[in-house]
Parts: sequence; C-alpha cells; structure tokens
Amino acid sequence: MLSPESVLRDTHRKRVEYAEFGIESYWIVVPSIEKTAVFEMRLDHGAYRDVQEVPDTDVFETEVPFPVRLVPRWLTADGPWRRCIGGEEAGDRAERSAEAQVTTEDT
Repeated sequence: MLSPESVLRDTHRKRVEYAEFGIESYWIVVPSIEKTAVFEMRLDHGAYRDVQEVPDTDVFETEVPFPVRLVPRWLTADGPWRRCIGGEEAGDRAERSAEAQVTTEDT
C-alpha cells in the first residue's frame, strides 16, 4: 500500500532493490478515497516493466506470482463486506467455535 510518506521509496527504491533480489512480480496499491488503483510490474532482464494499471472498480487479474482476481476499490471501501474478510463473518466463526467447545466438553 502506497502512503504519502512512502511514495519515493515504494515507486523507486524498492523497485530497484526488488529487481536486484530477483523478485519476479511487484504490485503497488495506491489507495484513495476517490479512486484506488493497482499497478503490476514484472521483472524482465533485470528490470521491472509495467504490465498493467487497474483503476478502482475494474478487475485486477494476474497469475504471477500466484493467481488472484480483485477489485481495487474493495481494498479501501467501507461497508459491511469488511466483516467477511477471511471468508466468513467473525460473529459466525465465534459462534461455531463456542458450539464446538461445548460439544468437546460434553464428550
């Protein structure tokens, strides 16, 4: 995630350092209230080349370094969906955990 304090470091210094270490793919997430974006770079002959820039509500999709699909806006938007990060609502998880504990104690 790019922040105002890390713009130079994330867009320049890390790019050079990561290339020197041979990291094959590098993403920068630019959060914004107005428009969030994801930039993808890939290592090509020792330097990064820009692969894609995906704005706000478009779908970012890549296979490198692993398959992923996401909508950049979802990374920063507020809403009830945030409770579901990790696959399910935290309340549902806690309730099932408590039920499992009771079942274990009964045996």
